[in-house]
Amino acid sequence: MKSVAIIGLGLMGGSVAKALKNKNPNIFIEAFDHNESALDLALDVGIIDQKLSNLEQINNLDQNSVDIIIIAVPVIESLQVYDAIKSLFNSNITITDTASAKLLISNYLEDKYSSPANIILSHPMAGSHNTGVGYADEAMFNNKKVLITELNNINEASEQKVSDLWKGLGAEVHKIDAKKHDEIMSYASHLPHVISYAVLSSIMTNPNKNITTFSAGGLKDFVRIGGSDPKMWTDIFLSNKESIVQAIDAYKDSLDNLKELFNDGDEKALQDFLTSIKEYKNSKF
Repeated sequence: MKSVAIIGLGLMGGSVAKALKNKNPNIFIEAFDHNESALDLALDVGIIDQKLSNLEQINNLDQNSVDIIIIAVPVIESLQVYDAIKSLFNSNITITDTASAKLLISNYLEDKYSSPANIILSHPMAGSHNTGVGYADEAMFNNKKVLITELNNINEASEQKVSDLWKGLGAEVHKIDAKKHDEIMSYASHLPHVISYAVLSSIMTNPNKNITTFSAGGLKDFVRIGGSDPKMWTDIFLSNKESIVQAIDAYKDSLDNLKELFNDGDEKALQDFLTSIKEYKNSKF
């Protein structure tokens, strides 16, 4: 791989750029971001080689010299990016992304563009509650999973190129369809953030102001992800709202079950339930 273009130079796009440069200092990386200071910082520290001023410049990229375009922006914003670079659909340039919800994107590209064959969606299961290219981490993808989602039309060369990209950055690649991806993510990633936000909200509205004063490490660890970027998580929640609502309903059922066990006061039943949960946790996590 000799040349890459990145759209969106936040934590994820910046980490991809930094990791690529770390693996291959000679790779040519150009990037576009609405935040000019992010581009300047990336250029100053040497993780990109050239700034792009607008998406029209992406459309004008040499199709015989650029290997991959990586779209590293929020899910809903990515739809506008796809519209803006549609002249590159079914071209020699492979297009991938880093979004954490797939069904909305997959359906959009199918309905509007008949699933361009050179687009292979991908979701690196990595990140941080920190934001911005200043936190870019070249080791972010080491030993992490990346989920690849194919559209209805598949260009095998593009699929291989995307797979090689992530494997080259140290990741383990898995294929998954868009609907199953979003169902899994609703539990594996999105619901934990929902719960963290909800716990913080309940503490914030509680009149007892000593909760935060005397909270121990367990609570702080639990609510850490509640400090994640609100703009990004608003986008994620709305992009996968159907699966997330179903996960919330299932979680509410679990809470109701626990509440009933508390109210019954049956020590054995409660301990048996908690023991079964502990055994499941130890066997799976």
